[in-house]
Amino acid sequence: MKIKKAIITAGGIGTRFLPVTKTIQKEMLPILNKPIIDYLVDDCVNAGVEEIIFVVREQNIQIQHYYEEDLGLKRYLEHIKKAGKYEQVAKLHTKAKFSFVKQKETDPYGTGVPVMLARKYVENEEAFLVLMGDDYIYNQDGSNEIVKMMETFNKSQAQGLLTCVLVANELVNKYGIVEFKEENGFKILTNQVEKPQKEEVSSNFANISKYIFTPAIFQFIENNEVDIASGELFITTACTKFAQNNRMVIHETKGKYLDSGYVLGWLKANLVYARDKKELWPELKEFMKEMVDTF
Repeated sequence: MKIKKAIITAGGIGTRFLPVTKTIQKEMLPILNKPIIDYLVDDCVNAGVEEIIFVVREQNIQIQHYYEEDLGLKRYLEHIKKAGKYEQVAKLHTKAKFSFVKQKETDPYGTGVPVMLARKYVENEEAFLVLMGDDYIYNQDGSNEIVKMMETFNKSQAQGLLTCVLVANELVNKYGIVEFKEENGFKILTNQVEKPQKEEVSSNFANISKYIFTPAIFQFIENNEVDIASGELFITTACTKFAQNNRMVIHETKGKYLDSGYVLGWLKANLVYARDKKELWPELKEFMKEMVDTF
């Protein structure tokens, strides 16, 4: 099954990163010299995705501007005799077809909302990706996690997929944990429990909110009830109900899960990428050693 479209959600406020996210979307914060969301876009494009639908806050145009041609910047660089610098951004707008959906302040809250807002773009597809815009799976060998997700989805012949990472026992209560059954060498979702105690679940697999859905998911989101405690419409609840009558396969990533949506996670993500940059790591490593020795 060929997957040609991806929804990337980027409509959150970024409260864990205030005050900078008052002005800058957390998805546009840099990992080295490139925004985190662009790593996701590159993986999608290199996996054969032709159209990417961004769901963004209605007053925020940063992502849209990033993926538009900027002839003013080109003229400026030419004027200061640095025209070659434009090559770094010249093809951003040609990577894929980019569509933008505005999430209004009056829209409901929750991870299921942006998927519903982008429905018209994907409801006639065989299947489509749903990704959060502020986290990423890094494979040191250069392999593409989106490709791996698609392979798992197609080989399993499931109707949906969610990506998980194995976490330590003491961290289970910080994540949404999935439970599953084994079928023909694949893990098939049976239940999800939000931030449980270890004794409450039979699994250490944490859902990291990277999905492949068929359009059948929309009826489960539509019929989903808002969470009483938070007032949010969760995609995870729809997934669990979907899995009661449909096969939803779990894709276990072996890559490094980088959550850059909070300060410490963002710092760690930058260090992970810097480690594999020969022009950065030796000096940075020495600097960190000096910092540790000093303090």
